[in-house]
Amino acid sequence: MKLLSAALTAALVWPSFAQAADLQLEVQGVDTSRLQGGSLMVAVFTEPSGWLRQPKIGQRFSLEGAVDGKLTVTLRNLPDGPVAVTVFQDANGNGRLDMNAMGMPVEPYGFSNDAAGQFGPPKFEQAVFTPVAGQAVRLRLN
Repeated sequence: MKLLSAALTAALVWPSFAQAADLQLEVQGVDTSRLQGGSLMVAVFTEPSGWLRQPKIGQRFSLEGAVDGKLTVTLRNLPDGPVAVTVFQDANGNGRLDMNAMGMPVEPYGFSNDAAGQFGPPKFEQAVFTPVAGQAVRLRLN
């Protein structure tokens, strides 16, 4: 999970290249009791070799629009082709996914396709999808 935190943080400053479409991302499971000072951190990956290490796009979104645990955001200028998305709710606004002493996240997080790994993050192949113009993608935070 430390890789996830590093990847999402790096995504905010990582350059992006070939750009294409926008994507509506509907995030469910937002902890509305922890909105003050927090944000939603999103990273987009295009290659299995860069999964959780080298995001192509990183964006930070305000949680102000969250209603009933749901927040819809728009990812702009996605790279062409298949992508995998990671998201976490940065509840304390420190810009990273906080972990407990065992290395488990203590802030809500999720992956595209609601992918889940066993004893760690899911594989890229579990989270990858091809965006379709006009279709929203739903993702649930754990």
